[in-house]
Formats: sequence, structure tokens, C-alpha cells
Amino acid sequence: MKRIALAAMLGLMALAPAQAQVTVTYLNIMTGNDKALAEQAAQEFMAANPGVTVELPTLENEAFKSKLTTLLQTNEAPDIINSWGGGVFYEQAKAGVLRDVTDVLSAEAKEAVGSAGVAAYTAPDGKIYGLARDVSEVVLWYNKDLFAQAGLDPASMATWDGFLAGVQKLKDAGINPLALGGKDKWPAHFWWSKLVVRLAGQEGFNAAARGEGDGFAGEPFVKAGEYFLQLAQLEPFQEGFLAATYGDASGNFGDGKSAMHLMGDWDYSVAKDNSASKAGIPDEKLGILPFPTIEGGAGDPTDTLGGLGGILFTKNASDEAVRFAEYLNSKEVQARFAEGNFYIPITKGAADGMVNPFKVQIAKNIGGANWHANFFDQALGPAVGGVVNDISAELAANSISAEDAAQQVKEAVDDSL
Repeated sequence: MKRIALAAMLGLMALAPAQAQVTVTYLNIMTGNDKALAEQAAQEFMAANPGVTVELPTLENEAFKSKLTTLLQTNEAPDIINSWGGGVFYEQAKAGVLRDVTDVLSAEAKEAVGSAGVAAYTAPDGKIYGLARDVSEVVLWYNKDLFAQAGLDPASMATWDGFLAGVQKLKDAGINPLALGGKDKWPAHFWWSKLVVRLAGQEGFNAAARGEGDGFAGEPFVKAGEYFLQLAQLEPFQEGFLAATYGDASGNFGDGKSAMHLMGDWDYSVAKDNSASKAGIPDEKLGILPFPTIEGGAGDPTDTLGGLGGILFTKNASDEAVRFAEYLNSKEVQARFAEGNFYIPITKGAADGMVNPFKVQIAKNIGGANWHANFFDQALGPAVGGVVNDISAELAANSISAEDAAQQVKEAVDDSL
């Protein structure tokens, strides 16, 4: 029945008449078996549309971010690009490098991702420029064996004080507590961001982003830096973390060399791919900890941090590019990614068959969240987000004061308003 449904969908998506020699280019950051699934979908789409060629060039995460702004200004810009939404997307729309597909996307494609998925890729001008693909959450992954070796009860780390005590207990047992890819900076920003989510909450964050009052120089944001420095002063990260990339850190955790890794749910697969064995930590020895609560914080304990990832159409995108993206985002295709545990698809029904306990738990976390905060370096736009990443890496290195860090973010927001 699935094959029949897939064939029927491809038949409906076949472009009639097919235009000869139309090339659709999707610049992505897929690196493993997820790329193979995308290539499979591309082959299926091309078979149903003989005049269309789909190309899937791939860049590593940091290379993608560094090259994208310049690339989008050229005639060589791809048709489709990966996106994390938020302020970075808004800036791209404002710059005129994207295509408005409001009237090109099918009603079925919009319905499939729901109102939240449509809103995530609707710019302030009210136009739709992309498609949501997945939801994600940043969580504390931990190695059960290493916790057991240290005699550490995961439940004891539910509060910030308990978490710091647990970090010290791991160090005392000769176990490195935390993996961090400090060179890429954005992994460090998860620490500051999660602390802000706990201390400022949604209203406090939104007010600061608008530049109200003391903005990001206010008390909750200074405190976030102070708590981060409390952690950094324990020297909890692996040796050489400031020169380590995200891939290095995920491999370090996957190889069992660090007890924890604060990272998105995608790390379930990436840590395996980057481990020496390519198998990583067995599921029965892997766990997820809730981020510690902080007494007196304005955030709701259910608040989560993550994203609503997807794709954007550039100004070069053809109608064929939109049709391919719709096919790639279809329930039948996205179910394959769900079954492979790559991410949690937003397309309705695509995640119904997920049995991976970690992905199921993360989907439950997001569904029950009072506030699902978007990655700060994306939500605040490229200029402010870059400063957030910079100060976070400096806080991890214990090389900046909490006050200076908060002030730098405030000044970046002021400059952007």
C-alpha cells in the first residue's frame, strides 16, 4: 500500500509537460545515511519527471554558514538551502535573496506542516519563503556507564547546585565530565542560552530582544553568565576543547571519553558517525538528563531550547524546485528519516512510527513545553547571534566577565534596532 501511495504521489507531482534540462540544486548539510535517503528521494522524483535533474551538494555545517551569505548574492546560488529559521531567515528575506513561494506551495504541502510549520518560514512581510522540516531540542546526553563508575545518581543533578556537584564528582573519579566543540562556538552558546531560558523565561527574552529596559544587560542575562562561569571554573570540558569542532566533540562523547554532551537530538546519530567504531554508545548505556532548574528563575521548568528546521527557496528557485521540496517533505519520504532516527519530522503522520525512545521523549518534551525557544544565534539574527556565540565561547574559556558578556549582547541588539 505504501508503494501504491508513493507512486500516486509522484504521479501527481510529475510536471506536465516536463521541461527539458531543468536542474534543481539543494545545498544541504547532510553527512551520513540521511544524505542517502535524500538521494533516493531525488532519484524517485527524477524518474517521475524526466526533464528534471536534482543535485544535492553538501557542505559541512560551519562551511555552509560561512559561505552562504556570499553565495546567495551570486548567480551560482542554489535553488534550495538548509535553514534554521528565525532572525537569520528574516535578514535573508529582507535582503531579497529568497523567492516568495506563498502562491506556489500547494495547499497539501502547507497542511502537512501545520500552522506552526508555515509560520516558522513566513517572514515579517507576511510572505512564505520555505518549508519547515523538523523539530529539535537541545538536551544533556549522558553515558550511564561513566555515571555508574563515578557513583553518580543522575537524579542528583536536577538542580544547578546538584549539577555542579555531579561535575566535580566525575572529575574526582578521573572522568571528563563534558564534551564541547569550542572552536565552532555555537555549541557553547547552548549553555548560555539554556541558562537564559531558565533565568529570564520567554517574556524576559522577548523584551530584551526588543531592546526594552536594560535589555540583555539585565540581571537574568548577567546571572546566566555568572552560572556559566561557575561551571567553566571547574574546568569540566575535554582537553583542547577550544580547538575542537562540533564533530570532534561529538566523537569524543561517542567514544565514551566524556560523560555528557549538551547538544541537539541530532547528536544521537552524529555521535555514532563520529565515533571511532561508528557505533557510538549503545542505546542501553545512553541517557538524557533534563537541564538543571535554577531556584528563582523566571522560566517555566518545561521550557525547551531547539529549533524548527527546514529549507528556504532562493531567488533562483524554479517551480520544479518547489515541487521537489514538497516531495522530499511528504509523509512517505519523511517517515524514512524518522525510521532512521535522524530527526523528528514535522510533516503530519511522518513520525507516527518512531520507536526510538530518545526521539519519542524529545518529541514529548517539545509537545509539553510552555516555550520552545529557537536557537538564540538564529532567533536573534546573524549580527547579534554571532556575538552570542562569541561571548559563549569566551565564557566557556573563563576569559570574560558575565557583565561584559551581557553588555556586548545588549550593544549588538541596540545596533540592530
